[in-house]
Amino acid sequence: MTKATKPIKTWKVRSLRSGYEWEGILVVFWEASLDPISDDYTPQEITARRLFEQWVKKVHKKYPNDLLPLHWSVECREHGLFEYMPFQFSHFADRPREDFLTFFTWPLNSATGERLNWLTLPVADKLWNSERADKGGFIQEATGWKPAILQPYVYLPTLVSALQVC
Repeated sequence: MTKATKPIKTWKVRSLRSGYEWEGILVVFWEASLDPISDDYTPQEITARRLFEQWVKKVHKKYPNDLLPLHWSVECREHGLFEYMPFQFSHFADRPREDFLTFFTWPLNSATGERLNWLTLPVADKLWNSERADKGGFIQEATGWKPAILQPYVYLPTLVSALQVC
């Protein structure tokens, strides 16, 4: 039995600054607090599990309640676009943040004209192996977990309990 794949949707968007209109595929990326620890390594230097264990020690010190903030961005590779995702929980209430909708119109489905439901965008897989070394990819590689779109936090003990044998 083969896994059914969802059709790839393209979205029509206009720049609020220049008026330039473009179409492209939108993908969502997540970042767990301190997951850029992986910037200092390659998968050839350290396994996903080892890097995960180092990361757990750092985040546990910074977040004694074990609730780790997640941050979200939306990307359109065809146009070199990477902006904060709208409607995400603000972990910094004192600092308003610009996001995708600060710079662009609400995306419309290129085929149907329907407005984008942000919760239906695909969340990118982040991996840490011999073929890919994504920033923070060691988390998904070591645990098999990735967040639900716009999830504001992950509870560290739950994530640790998902640790796979690498």
